[in-house]
Amino acid sequence: MRRRYIQEQWNEYLTRVMPRDASSIQRIETKRAFYAGAHSILMSIAAAVSPGEEFTDNDEQIMEDLQAEAEEFADDVRKGRA
Repeated sequence: MRRRYIQEQWNEYLTRVMPRDASSIQRIETKRAFYAGAHSILMSIAAAVSPGEEFTDNDEQIMEDLQAEAEEFADDVRKGRA
């Protein structure tokens, strides 16, 4: 059985971020946006990484940049800036 990584992250988001009193419409729309964001980043990675089986220095930099950007956004959210 395949592991459902995005679902795991969505469940964590629900637990840590989504207000408990959020309406069902808010939950549906947020989940759609969450999965759309995941799809977008996956497609960006697929388009940016080097072809072939070897993981290059450029590929590593792309992954590090994406992680840093995501962590910066999460920090902004925690501080009420986003």
